[in-house]
Amino acid sequence: MEVQIFNATLIIVFFFNLFLMSLNIYIGNYLLFGFCVFISIIIAGYLYLLRVKKAYKTAFYTASLTIYPLLAYNFVHNDGINGPTFYVFLLIHLIILSIVKSKYYLFWTVLNVVFFTVLYYIGLYHENWIPLNYGNNEEIFTDQSLTYTACIIGISLVAASLKRFYEVQKNRVKRQKLELIKLNRSLKQTSDKKDRIITIISHDLKNPLQSIIQTLELINSGDLTEEEAKFLREELLKTTNRTYQMMENILEWSSFEIKNVAGREKKMQVKALFEDTVEILKVISKQKRIQLQVNYLENPMVYIETDRLLLIFRNLVQNAIKFTPTGGLVTVNINSSEEQLVLEISDNGIGISPDRLKNIFEQDIKSTYGTDQEKGTGMGLHLCFQSAHKLNGQLNVKSTEGVGSSFKLVIPTGINKPSLV
Repeated sequence: MEVQIFNATLIIVFFFNLFLMSLNIYIGNYLLFGFCVFISIIIAGYLYLLRVKKAYKTAFYTASLTIYPLLAYNFVHNDGINGPTFYVFLLIHLIILSIVKSKYYLFWTVLNVVFFTVLYYIGLYHENWIPLNYGNNEEIFTDQSLTYTACIIGISLVAASLKRFYEVQKNRVKRQKLELIKLNRSLKQTSDKKDRIITIISHDLKNPLQSIIQTLELINSGDLTEEEAKFLREELLKTTNRTYQMMENILEWSSFEIKNVAGREKKMQVKALFEDTVEILKVISKQKRIQLQVNYLENPMVYIETDRLLLIFRNLVQNAIKFTPTGGLVTVNINSSEEQLVLEISDNGIGISPDRLKNIFEQDIKSTYGTDQEKGTGMGLHLCFQSAHKLNGQLNVKSTEGVGSSFKLVIPTGINKPSLV
């Protein structure tokens, strides 16, 4: 902005000076005519430094320091107090203040006042030092009115430039503020998404890993026969492999979720999709001596985000195991109806209280301990509910305290999507 104001000022003064040259020739003041020619050359030099050499500071400070001696010369040779020089003082001061830093305001203000005071004193008390150039009142009127008009135009242009710059900056700040709001919102969403993913990983992997640890502790206890230990080692290897595969799938899905990549649908049968996960869940249920029954009443083909479906399946079954006491039963019925997958997980566990049931899928629901004091995250059911909606499905729950709970997931199989035709 400073460069623009300075550049515009130099151009205005240059053309105004050309006009003064014509005026001084008209009134016969050849001394001032020569002075105006000199000023035009100096201004041309400033413009060269500014626009060609890009030496803004050199041009500005040279102009600022020479302007007052030049105004003093013009004052003395342009009728002193009766001339129009003092109008220019205000314009020059406004231009300088609009360009320099605020810490220099005092210096330039004092300099302006000192020059004005000294020149006014000379014009008032030493009139004989100042030659008379005006021949009549018409010349006085013409010079005064034109100079005043030029100064007013200059002040108006500077004020307009400052106001325009303020509006531009104001709009820029508004845009930046909106961008920051969007960025903060995006960062919050990313942070929330990462928190949910960490919760998913901890929730889905904790139980299988605990099962592996318990099996290893049992093997190391020395209370098993060689045949029993061998059988457990074989089962442990299978469980570890399945858990590793499940971990890879979860991490891959998590990476896609963070990057917000769409279109991760796979086409496969439900039984093939659930098979490894069911085996892991059976190991977990055995350690609580809970019977896990998985009934494939139908084995439909699906074309959906299989990772998201597995997330729901794992969480619901692990939740059922968590809140079912030793010796209990967890039943998983898999069915299909009118191109919809119907998944129902029932247990004869401790059930859910009516008050808790009202907000069971809310994000801020508090974590509770399972029948073996298993500590949860309080996020599992909320994540299931969210994922069901992302699959264009519905997740409902029925529960009676002390009797058990039943969760029912209904989602489109997606098998007849246009993309598959």
